[in-house]
Amino acid sequence: MRPQSLFVRSALLVCAVAGGLSASAQCRSFAKNKCVPELAPYKFNETFNAAQLAPGEEAEVNLTFYSGQEYRVMVCTHPILGEVNWKLVDENNKIVFESLADEPKKFFDLKAGSTVPMKVVVWVPNKGSSSMVHVGCVAIMVGFKE
Repeated sequence: MRPQSLFVRSALLVCAVAGGLSASAQCRSFAKNKCVPELAPYKFNETFNAAQLAPGEEAEVNLTFYSGQEYRVMVCTHPILGEVNWKLVDENNKIVFESLADEPKKFFDLKAGSTVPMKVVVWVPNKGSSSMVHVGCVAIMVGFKE
């Protein structure tokens, strides 16, 4: 391999990694500044769950809800994506809560009767046949009452 080719490949790799870190930092900043305040009066649990998603993509996060505790689960998205679909499912994959882009619900409040594992699944609907793909931050936020 020629030294110039190796240099170009190395430079591209560094740019790709740096771009990914920058996108992650921007998503974290977006979640902290826009989403955390929307959890009120619940206190943010300090666990950051977010991803950069494009139309047609999906992400999921496993969560544990502890007995007797009150929670607010919220999905917060960057405006470039518009509304997204999301659901909270139990360990048997039974839907506990669902919010669809057509009739969005910003959050779901629950009180855990026992300690239970659940999963939040988020998917970004496809929007028409635009040649421009918009990628935006989707944050899954959990708050609890003190």
